[in-house]
Amino acid sequence: MMAHYRLVGSLPAGLIVAVMVTACAGSAPAPIEPSPLVISAAGIGAAAIGEPPFAVLEELTGRIGGPDADSQWIDADSDLYGKCPAEQIRAVGWGSLYLIFTSDETVTPDNEHIVGRFFSYSYGFDFSRNEGGTDPRELGLTTAAGIGLGSTRSELRLAYGDTLAESYDAVADIWEWEVGATEPTFLRGLLSGPGAEAAVTLIERVPGCGDV
Repeated sequence: MMAHYRLVGSLPAGLIVAVMVTACAGSAPAPIEPSPLVISAAGIGAAAIGEPPFAVLEELTGRIGGPDADSQWIDADSDLYGKCPAEQIRAVGWGSLYLIFTSDETVTPDNEHIVGRFFSYSYGFDFSRNEGGTDPRELGLTTAAGIGLGSTRSELRLAYGDTLAESYDAVADIWEWEVGATEPTFLRGLLSGPGAEAAVTLIERVPGCGDV
């Protein structure tokens, strides 16, 4: 260390600056990678249920880019998204991730941040293409237990144990699952079939449109 400072002291001023800059650059910490977006009954990453649309959209746009679809504010009794417990809704989608915002009164540019709120979400069905079990944006979202689209029934059971409930709807011919249904809010979804290796094709937050 002493020899290093004697060497620098004998250099011209311009070279001293260059040496100092190089030393600082070499010791700069590595950039911090953003934490993965975790989906839960409480929201998506830092985008929490109940927050105003601008805050949620700013958070997610910063993390996964601009959305592919935005219904803007429409009547809450929607043929596409189902009847929602509100006056108006707004659906914003990234591939097969759709967020539903609701408002108990008519939304204007001046009051959206006051009356609008993040109500629920669905991951695995692309409303714009009428396709299920897809992730065209390759978002790869998972729950805190590591369950995402494509996870198997075996993995679902291992992750959630006794808190997992499964059922079969013979009329619709679909296999359903839900986790934490004893709580006011929870997660549920669909599986591709009856076997142990059947894949998770849908994850959504409850309550959603049609549940209230």
